[in-house]
Amino acid sequence: MAVNLNDGFQFLVRKASISSGVDLTGYRDTYLRRRIDLRMKTVGMDNYVAYMKLLDKNPNELTEFINAITVNVTEFMRDKTPFMFFRNEILPDIMERKKKSRSNMVRFWSAACSNGEEPYSIGICSKEVLPADWSISIYATDIDENCLNRASKGMYSKDQLKNLDYPLVQKYFEPSGEDFKVKSMHKLAIRFKKHDLTSEPPVSKHFDAVFCRNVMIYFNEKQKIKMLTDFYNSLSDEGYLIIGKSETLPDEIKGMFALVSVRDKVFKKV
Repeated sequence: MAVNLNDGFQFLVRKASISSGVDLTGYRDTYLRRRIDLRMKTVGMDNYVAYMKLLDKNPNELTEFINAITVNVTEFMRDKTPFMFFRNEILPDIMERKKKSRSNMVRFWSAACSNGEEPYSIGICSKEVLPADWSISIYATDIDENCLNRASKGMYSKDQLKNLDYPLVQKYFEPSGEDFKVKSMHKLAIRFKKHDLTSEPPVSKHFDAVFCRNVMIYFNEKQKIKMLTDFYNSLSDEGYLIIGKSETLPDEIKGMFALVSVRDKVFKKV
């Protein structure tokens, strides 16, 4: 099939979506074009049609291509104030409501968890606030299997822990060579799972809070609405949604959530 060079980009996106099973059409074109161009430069190519042929020939390059699309720059308690708000305001509120319903179980979802710093941060905050006998369940999902593998190992550099207070590092990590490993990972009850926010339904329901920070900025408006509707449906009544500080809710979604914190972009399910 002959492909016009001007149409090569869109054809590449559609074909890569089919080949990988990852729906790339929900991402903004400008973002996709930038990430794809960088990957093509890495392998020494300068047009989409030639690169598409490489993807056909080399399954490993298809994996690298998908990984290049996803953004995996994270650290523990990145933008520290939302996690302080989670610890000081959200968790006590959840705890009071759970006590009234005679429940001691909390459930959280870290969507697009990257290398695992966010779900472990959620777990650490929860352990610090909630009673010791409470059950904590954290779903941590990402589209990138390499990230999930790294996250499940719980191994981090000193620089990745820079936002954690030293007593927390001592309490929840142990030295492992030049790095640090999460202690007793099973006690944090984190389930790592591959999941595509653009095409798959929510991983579960009845979450007390969903974290999806600095992801929405890469999606088009249609995809944002799909994803946020999924979060709404996955949350318990009065459950919390925490998004990135530079992100905003589309007008079509605003009626589903009440603003709780302007600074930390925290919302509550209506």
